[in-house]
Amino acid sequence: MVGVAYRGSISLEDIQVDFQVEAMELGHTLGFGVRERVILKGQLSETERVRLERAARFCPVGQVLNKGALAIEDQVHWNSGEVSRVSRPLEQPPTLPGTGTLIPSGSVRGRYLLDTKEYDEDGRMAHEGEAKVYVTCENLTRSSTWTALAGHSSQGFVPSPIPLVHAAWAASTATTLNRLLPCDIEAAGNSTVELSIPASGGRGDSQSNAAQGIVAPRQVVRRVKVPGTPETTPIEVVQAALWADPISAACIHGGTLIEDEVLVA
Repeated sequence: MVGVAYRGSISLEDIQVDFQVEAMELGHTLGFGVRERVILKGQLSETERVRLERAARFCPVGQVLNKGALAIEDQVHWNSGEVSRVSRPLEQPPTLPGTGTLIPSGSVRGRYLLDTKEYDEDGRMAHEGEAKVYVTCENLTRSSTWTALAGHSSQGFVPSPIPLVHAAWAASTATTLNRLLPCDIEAAGNSTVELSIPASGGRGDSQSNAAQGIVAPRQVVRRVKVPGTPETTPIEVVQAALWADPISAACIHGGTLIEDEVLVA
């Protein structure tokens, strides 16, 4: 939204984003839903407010999680050497033990760091800057909080948003496979996940699409390595485990946004 405001000469002074996260059914599995609240600060006209509101609802990461913007091909590799390719989830996947695990509810607070914008020698914005993100959820004994930095920076120490969400997706998928796939003790924890995602035109194109409310599909190849053979770990079971993953369910069903609200302070 900072990039959209800059390119549109909109006097956005500050921005805050808050998410409430809760479990919800997505297709044949339990995923998560998000209630989003965005607070904009600045002297904004109605046209500018509408443009920024549209950018919030069509941001690149949001398109991945709530608009089904990924075209996913899965490549399944077994330890025995066989390979299978699938491009769509099963309509009636088998039920696996453990797929009813609830997603913990929690909250996410994003705070933009105003002094992290970077300009080139001609005074044009080269990097939109960074945001500090606070994630809180309940566990078995107490609440836990994590803090992360993300954004667009020349320093290279802060991950960009899209690679960050892809890393979270890969980690979540690997964890789900290791939890749900049948395997012996020696093979447990041996599932791996790799994502291959071609470049999609760059930050400027993504922000332009968001400002116009355009969904830009992304082609993704997800390669997973699983223990056993196609006989001991059937492809139908692997597919069921893949789409029982909560982030995968959000990506394919595009149903995580329960409600959203954009306010101008």
